[in-house]
Amino acid sequence: MDSTPSRKPGHVFELFLYTAIIAETGLAAFFYKLAFQDSGLGSLKIYFAVLYFAFLAWCIGQLNKLHRKRKELTAPPQSEPEVEITPEPIVPESVPAPVRQREQSRPLLGLTFAQLVIVVIVFGTAVATFSWAFWVWAGRG
Repeated sequence: MDSTPSRKPGHVFELFLYTAIIAETGLAAFFYKLAFQDSGLGSLKIYFAVLYFAFLAWCIGQLNKLHRKRKELTAPPQSEPEVEITPEPIVPESVPAPVRQREQSRPLLGLTFAQLVIVVIVFGTAVATFSWAFWVWAGRG
């Protein structure tokens, strides 16, 4: 019997990505605080914004791949069903078609609308929190 607990695939990499997103957001807030104080860094704001959003998109894409791979590994293997000839009529599913389509649609980055709203709210909260923290840290609070 194996005494070591089994880990999900990519667990360490997933933690790294979440930590990187938080650290990157903190560094971005710190940079923008410095950029507004020093006019020499003001011209670099656009480049750092592009770099920030590119890295953020990469992290989200990698997390999406990990979650999709984990979901495929945990799904039970599909076996060939035995063919039985029965005279029973085919009964349609009880879930209406529009509900099934809504559940299956993934509009952006493989997220549902509710998940996308949560990501936007958390991101906005993180930016506001880091901005407030740097504002207080600078002694303006």
